[in-house]
Amino acid sequence: MLDYLRFIYDPNEPGTASVFDECSLWAARFGLMLLNNLELHPNLNVLDLACGTGFPLFELAHMYGASCQVTGVDSWKGAVERARLKLKVYQLPNVQILEADAEHLPFQAESFDMIVSNLGINNFSDPNAVLAECFRITKPEGHLVLTTNPAGHMHEFYEVFRATLKELNKPAYLERLESNEAHRGAKEALLDLLQNNGFRPLTFKEDQFQLRYQNGSALFNHPLTKFGFLDGWRRVVDPEDEEQIFAILEHKLNQVASASGGLSMTVPMLYLESEKLA
Repeated sequence: MLDYLRFIYDPNEPGTASVFDECSLWAARFGLMLLNNLELHPNLNVLDLACGTGFPLFELAHMYGASCQVTGVDSWKGAVERARLKLKVYQLPNVQILEADAEHLPFQAESFDMIVSNLGINNFSDPNAVLAECFRITKPEGHLVLTTNPAGHMHEFYEVFRATLKELNKPAYLERLESNEAHRGAKEALLDLLQNNGFRPLTFKEDQFQLRYQNGSALFNHPLTKFGFLDGWRRVVDPEDEEQIFAILEHKLNQVASASGGLSMTVPMLYLESEKLA
């Protein structure tokens, strides 16, 4: 029942990035929000920051057309290699893909008319440093466009996790859980982050969707959970308590699913478009 706790993946294994593409349904929801709200102009120099295996990088290149140059950057070597394989198939002369750290980007100042980052902001270890780099390489009045899953993400799961830890009288674990949940900033905190780094918010849009699972076992064994969330949830508890607590948590989620006809996890979506102050 706890096989997911023994799941290990190596991001440097050659096949990992190709399997990671199977999580695209998650990224596609946010990517569509981004693509549906971007203004279309010719002759732009566009950066896709944390482009992963190529979404929405290639869709941006196709959507904006040959007059626009689109660059993808990611620090994950396997994802960059996967994206480069796709580029060979697409044969797009207006696309380049680079392996680079978002805190130290290999571009001259004021290089880009627009920077987009689909689901990147929550995964940067130092968002202020990344946004400082974005400010440096964005042209005056250029745009920075972010999509993210803000605070409130999968609150149904966190409520069950929180109740479980309270029943077990684990106050230290409760603090860790609160920190894990809170690292997805609220809209107001993200707006402040942009303003503090020289970007004036222009537009924000909010939406949400439901992730659906047969039960808690399906949730824990889903590749999106194992790639994207499980490590953070596991860090909430000490290793010696892990199997006991996750067994209880899985059982509780299965009970909820049995009573409700399945599990639904709410995922809020946020689109933020801002402009570099001249």
